[in-house]
Amino acid sequence: MDIEVAAVEQKEAFWRRTLEAWKLSGLSGCEFQRQNNLTKNAFVYWKRKLMPRSEKARPFVAVSLRGAARQTRIAQTSFIRLRVGDAFTVEVATGFDAQMLREVLTVARDCMR
Repeated sequence: MDIEVAAVEQKEAFWRRTLEAWKLSGLSGCEFQRQNNLTKNAFVYWKRKLMPRSEKARPFVAVSLRGAARQTRIAQTSFIRLRVGDAFTVEVATGFDAQMLREVLTVARDCMR
């Protein structure tokens, strides 16, 4: 077997084991990368290459807020949609809670690292 082919197969086997460990860990992708000293680019590349689309979907993660979050009734259809690549989309309706938005964006920013 060619040395170059063997190296590619070893790398692929490493990433298959790594992605399986990530799925079993229950961690977010960004937290798993941080704990295992993996680069985001390599992680995303191999995830796209090796994982079927159905396995890539992330489960919903609840975000708890400190203190009582103000609830607002939203009758209007006016909103702002903020889309950050394929990573996430945030929709903010008229009368939104600014503090809640700050906290959500902080969580999203931390996950992007």
